[in-house]
Amino acid sequence: MILHGRDLFIKNSSDSHFIAGAKSCDITVDCDENEVSKAAHGNWKWFEAGRKSWSVNLNYLVMEGSITADVLKVGTKVTLKVTDPDGTQLTGQALVKTCNVVGTLGNLTTGSFQFRGSGPLL
Repeated sequence: MILHGRDLFIKNSSDSHFIAGAKSCDITVDCDENEVSKAAHGNWKWFEAGRKSWSVNLNYLVMEGSITADVLKVGTKVTLKVTDPDGTQLTGQALVKTCNVVGTLGNLTTGSFQFRGSGPLL
């Protein structure tokens, strides 16, 4: 199955509305690398997976009158839910890390959020 961009979105906390004008969304999950090399391994380093972390970046069109409300969200915790077309859902608590608003003469004003996961994404 191919996952289209329209299939990856974030809703508000009531699950009833999409975040206005979402243009793109990316999810990053990574883990620490713990070196477990021993003398017996010779010149090669060996690693095991450590703690995991995740983040979400969301780009959107800024709606009239929303800039102040968006900027004030920085530092708050939110619940993010990602659902694929099959109905599989990932949910996690995240900190609103950054909000960026960009206005360019002749173009629509856009914004972006960066969310940093706090705990598991399951």
